[in-house]
This record gives sequence, C-alpha cells and structure tokens, in this order.
Amino acid sequence: MTNASTTSVDEQSGGLGRVAMRGSLLNSAQWLANKILTAGAMLVIAYFLTPAEYGVGVGSLAIYQLLCIFLPLTVGDVLIAHPKRFALLAPSAAGLAMIIGCSTAVVVLISIPIVIHIYTDYPTSWLIGLLVILAIRPIIEAKVVVPVAAMRLSLAYPKMAFVEGITQMGSTLLSVVMAALGGRGASVVVPPIFNVAARVVWYSHLANMHHSARFHPKLALFLFRLFVKAASAQYLHNVLTMLEILILGYVSGKYEAGLFGFAFLIAGQANTVIAYQLGVVLQPIFGRLQDDPERQVAGFLKAQRVLSAVCVPICFTQAVLAEPLFRLVLDAKWQPAIPIFQVVSLMQAFYFATGPSMSCLRAQRRFGTFFAWQGIQLLISLPIYWMGADWKGALGIALASGACWAISAPLVVWLCTLASPRKHLFDALAIFIRPWVVCVPLFGGFYMLTQWLSSFGRLGDIASLFVVGPIATLLAIWIMRFLHADIRNIIDGFVVGALKKIPRSPT
Repeated sequence: MTNASTTSVDEQSGGLGRVAMRGSLLNSAQWLANKILTAGAMLVIAYFLTPAEYGVGVGSLAIYQLLCIFLPLTVGDVLIAHPKRFALLAPSAAGLAMIIGCSTAVVVLISIPIVIHIYTDYPTSWLIGLLVILAIRPIIEAKVVVPVAAMRLSLAYPKMAFVEGITQMGSTLLSVVMAALGGRGASVVVPPIFNVAARVVWYSHLANMHHSARFHPKLALFLFRLFVKAASAQYLHNVLTMLEILILGYVSGKYEAGLFGFAFLIAGQANTVIAYQLGVVLQPIFGRLQDDPERQVAGFLKAQRVLSAVCVPICFTQAVLAEPLFRLVLDAKWQPAIPIFQVVSLMQAFYFATGPSMSCLRAQRRFGTFFAWQGIQLLISLPIYWMGADWKGALGIALASGACWAISAPLVVWLCTLASPRKHLFDALAIFIRPWVVCVPLFGGFYMLTQWLSSFGRLGDIASLFVVGPIATLLAIWIMRFLHADIRNIIDGFVVGALKKIPRSPT
C-alpha cells in the first residue's frame, strides 16, 4: 500500500471514528443519566428485597434467556446487514419477527414443568408466574424490530437517545414502586416488559415507514436462513451472559444467585452505558463499509482503543471503591456481595470489548465466526463455572467468569481484524495490555489510600467515594492519552469542545 493510500485510509477511518463516537456520546448521555438512576434505584430495591428474592427474579430472567433459542430482535441485525434492500425486505422481516416471537412464547410456556422440576430451590408459584409473564415479551419485541432497524440505519441517534432515556427511566421507577409494594422478584422482571411495549408505540410513530412491498414467503425464507446463523450466535452469547446465574441457581440456590446477580448488575452499569451504545452505533456504520475492510477494521480498532481508555479505569475505580460504597448505602444482608462485586468489576475491564466486537462481526456478515467463538467459550465455561460455583458459590463463579472473559475478549477483537489484509494481532492485544499496565500500580496505590481512610469511619468512606474515586478515574484516563494518538485526539478534542462551551465574561 502506498503512503497516499495509507493516508486516505487513516483519514476515512478517522471520520468513521468521529461519527461513531458522536453517535455513541448522544446515546451514552441518556444512558449515563439512566444508569445513574438505575444504580440508585437498585440500591433502593436492595433495601426492600432480600438476596434470595432478588435471586428468584434474576433466575427467572436467566431461565427465560435459556429457553429463547430464537429472539425476534436479531431479525433487525439481519436487516441492517442489507441496507440497500431495506425497503424491499422490511415487510417480510416484520412478519418473520412476529412468527419467531409467537413461537418463542410457546416454547417458554411448554417448558415451565421441566423448569420447576430442575430448579427446586425456587418457589414454584413465583417461578411459574414470572415465566408466564416473560412469555409475552418476545411477541411485543417482534413489533419493534423493523422500526428500530430503520432508525438505526438512518443514524437518528438523538431521537433514539430521547426515546430510550424516557422509557428506561419509566421502567426503573416502576421497579422501585413494585419493590416497595411487595413485588419481590416481579419488580425485576415486569418493568422491562412495559419498557419494550412503550418503545414499540414510540418507534413505530417515529419511523413512519410506508413501503409498497408486502410480506413475501420467499423473502422471509431468505431472511430466515440468514437469521438462523445470526440468532444461533446471539443465543449462545445470551446464554453465556446468564450462565453464571443458571449454574448458581442449580448448584448453590437462589441466595448465591441473588448475590451474584446484584453485584453483576451494579458493576456492569458504566460499561453498559459506553460499550453497548457504541456497539449500537457502530453496526450500521460498519455495514456501510462492507466493501472496504481496511477502513472498517481501522475504525473498529480506533473505537476499541478509546473505549478501553475510559472503561478500564472506571472498572478499576469500581473495584477500589466497593467496600466504602457497600458500607455506606447497603444493609448488612448485602455485605457478602463486596468481593463478588470487586471481581466482576475487574472482569468488566475485559468484557467491555464484546459489544462493539459483536457488532463488527455482524456487519462483516461473519455469523459463523460469531457462532464458533461463543460456542467454544460456552463449552469451556460450563465445567469451569460449575467447579467455581461448587467451590465458592457466587465468588467462585465470578473468578471463573473473569478468567474466561480475560481470554475471550482479546480473542474476539483479533477475530474482527482478520477481515483486513493487514496483520493486527499486536493492535488487538495492546487494547487490553496498555490500560492494565497503567491501572494495576496506579489503583493499587489508591486502594491502600481508601483502606487508610476507612479508619476514619463514615467520613473516610465519603472521602473515598467523592474525592479519591473521581481523582483516580480522571488521572488514569489522562495518563491513557499518552498511550496512543487516537486516544489523545479524542480526549483532547472532548476537553477543547467542553471548554469552548463554558461562557466567558466580556472583557
């Protein structure tokens, strides 16, 4: 490749990175507000629920994910992978999504007798009731598939951010109200279904699609063949994300499942804000670069580098602040979740890369690679998780999960780069190695500082949360800017843009 062409690729991938980050920030801004609200709401819900009651709720969700072999939302990913044929395929996709949603609901319902026979530690009446309610969800999700795909393809991120923000806020507040009124496990399961229903109404109005094409069986069959590959891979990923809860519920019971589920939800809030939303933004952008794999991979690596510079310090901050946080805001019944929360937080320092990586593989139409990656990880994780749960319950499975994702996340980043003719193995590994080299010694010192501050009681814990935590995070991110030009450009651009918005007094 000539120097001129290399410069062209760099400039174009830079434009991709800017579009991706801008879209991600729009979505992440609303998610940040909502995730802060969600984290606060979870602390309130934890006051009303015991670990065992929470375990029943998250256990029901995990079982539901296991039973949903095909989810209608994946039809949207197939549509986005064919942007030039969207208008022709959309009506058939809508019909296919509804068929899949109804079939999935039937599978959930007929599986209930088997489920209650396996999970004997869960209260039967609650487990049956929650699964019956969850069976409604795939039917509702089928209605939102095409409108959301249309909005994503048009890059309508401001509108999407507004819709997602309002509906998620309503779902969170409903969870708190239900918990306060004695909803127990249902306060975890029911509100997200109302969230999906609200999004159906809102997105259908915003998308305002009018296509002359109609449902066509041959087009639906064409989509279904592609869908099976994508959905199979997505199913394996969904099971993997819930595998710890599934195994804990069977091996150790609802109490340990509740401890892990609560720690995982709180620990994953920050990464979900950034990584998931960046994945949503990247997939349609990458889908438009199918004929230029070098640009696609260059933009992907840039996004992952910037993502690691933010996510890894946040994950370390969470681990360092776990003890003062739990002491200040949670009852004694949740204190056993502290070490679990710390391990899961460090696991998130690898897991952040999976959302954008999955979006990249989908955009490359490499559903077979996606399936193989998740299938192999599932086969390896199952016995390791089982041994971890049998050894130390929730803490043991958290350690096992962290070890698996520490290998899997760098692997999938590297797999995404294989579409490029250039070799990117070191680039893929550096995304994880560089921030860990910075954060391990830096946050080791901050952890010792928080331990010293804890000797001052509540005042010391408050200082750790509101002084040490922000300083540690900002300092780590600032150091990250020296690791790569991409990171430095994004961080400096963000700081300059923020400074320009500060009103200045006239001289």
